[in-house]
Amino acid sequence: MKIHENISLKPYNTFGIDQRAPLLIEAENEADILEAIRLYPNLKVLGGGSNILLTQAPEVPLLHITQKGISVAHETDEFVWVRTSAGELWSDFVDYCVAQDYGGVENLALIYGTVGAAPVQNIGAYGVELKDVFDCCDAICIKEDPKYMGNFGDKVTFLKKGCAFGYRDSIFKQHKDGYIITSVTLCLTKQNHQFKTHYGDIRAHLAAHGWEESPQHIAQVVKEIRQSKLPNPAELGNSGSFFKNPVIPQAQFIELQKHYPNMPHYSIGDDQEKIPAAYLIERCELKGYRIDAVGVHQKQPLVMVNYGGATGAAILALARYVQQQVKKRFDILMEMEVNIW
Repeated sequence: MKIHENISLKPYNTFGIDQRAPLLIEAENEADILEAIRLYPNLKVLGGGSNILLTQAPEVPLLHITQKGISVAHETDEFVWVRTSAGELWSDFVDYCVAQDYGGVENLALIYGTVGAAPVQNIGAYGVELKDVFDCCDAICIKEDPKYMGNFGDKVTFLKKGCAFGYRDSIFKQHKDGYIITSVTLCLTKQNHQFKTHYGDIRAHLAAHGWEESPQHIAQVVKEIRQSKLPNPAELGNSGSFFKNPVIPQAQFIELQKHYPNMPHYSIGDDQEKIPAAYLIERCELKGYRIDAVGVHQKQPLVMVNYGGATGAAILALARYVQQQVKKRFDILMEMEVNIW
């Protein structure tokens, strides 16, 4: 276990915000995690820093899990259960799976962050969500509260049905700082893959390459699409999609459609429609909007960017302005996907 005092968090968050932490603890295994929560029971977990916005210096110690490891927990002729340590980078894990010709996560290629953070957000892209392939995860309870599974320091296993997965939501997000996920197990296909290529431009890119559907080819075209639209955090500070795609009642959508006949939408059942947040922001003429060092990305308006030296407070102020403009024009309140610290 490594402990850093008064350390800059700029390398630990993809927005590149320069806040300092009183303590940052790097845990290489579960023994380190247990020792850390014993010493600092009020700590918070910092994963890959790809889904947080630091608006102030953290007041509590932070735990950064660096434990690595990918292994096959079980397999049959058709399926394989892959167990992955929480400290693995999600994008590296996807690369590993497609290299083995395992199917199920290829649409989730090039998503920044760690494996341990993936269930918290129920990450998703191009018609696939983590819950679609999720089997279980191991976690350590860090709350002394009867509403939590386990007591402080207990290791518990969550099956899919116990994770309360929703759109960018889970029990881990609902009970923030209640659990530390240590490993995730996914069930993937070894043959008879069920690909989802109807979202975005996946099929068009496959056709342009002359490629058949496979985990490797789909992952590659997803990377191409993402790289063409989304800035690399190493070059331009950002956290990917800043807002969730709002879900509105079908009746409200029908009224909006009278004024915006080309408004894209996805029916999700229960008389509800999901509207792309990027469309709403762009129609408010905010694509490429910039104030000093913060802005709305020129290619993908879902992305708030740090052009260099911006504060988290300035990025949050811009995000709230975007929310207000969309609310004013469409009477839709977009929810922030990024966690505000």
